[in-house]
Amino acid sequence: MIRGLILYYLNIKPTHGYEIQRFIQLSEVDKWAKIQSGSIYYALSKLEKEKNIAVLKEESTGSRIRKIFMITELGKKTLQEEMQEALAEPIANVGSMKFIIAPIISTLPKEEMITILLKHISELKEQKEYWEIWKKVKAGEKDPKLVQLSFKMAIDSINNQIMWHEELLDNLDENILESSLMRGIIETFDADRYEVQVKVPLVEQRVEFASGFKEAMKKDPKMAIDRLNRVIEELKTQL
Repeated sequence: MIRGLILYYLNIKPTHGYEIQRFIQLSEVDKWAKIQSGSIYYALSKLEKEKNIAVLKEESTGSRIRKIFMITELGKKTLQEEMQEALAEPIANVGSMKFIIAPIISTLPKEEMITILLKHISELKEQKEYWEIWKKVKAGEKDPKLVQLSFKMAIDSINNQIMWHEELLDNLDENILESSLMRGIIETFDADRYEVQVKVPLVEQRVEFASGFKEAMKKDPKMAIDRLNRVIEELKTQL
């Protein structure tokens, strides 16, 4: 999951680990996809050893030396594979790469996504049928309540996954259009503008983060601006 996000980011522009870490923190991607921001540097090191990314240059920032990474041709191929796997994997109860769908939509061709989605929906329906058959055998009215609830939770989870993937498939063009918002944000993101400030609550930094991109993206579709406005208003309620 973290590998795919890093490769997606570097496929848009070369940058350093600190920027990716701050972007994940400020955009709250870490909550949606269950990513630990501290795992960024370990993943970068591993991706570099695998030759999926390479050091483009080094920059001095005060007493710090930052490595600026770029994606390699092998990394672009790995990115495709990571997104294919992410699109076909089950959704966890809390947190999934699919909940930040823009990297997948921005990376894979539309026809390939349709093929993967149709196959995955079919597999989910088969799983649902299997669980419903065994529910009749193992979780009747006379069976323990806990057993009945276990089967209900499993079937409800599969139903929710089917609905989620069908919604994505039915409105794929709209989601492809909206995915341009994430790309635009990353293209203009500057981590140094949002340096960690002890006296400034994180939520205030997130409001500033979203407000800054609102100004930067005024030339984008109105839908993107409206969506960003809602994000800003939601963040303000947390102040």
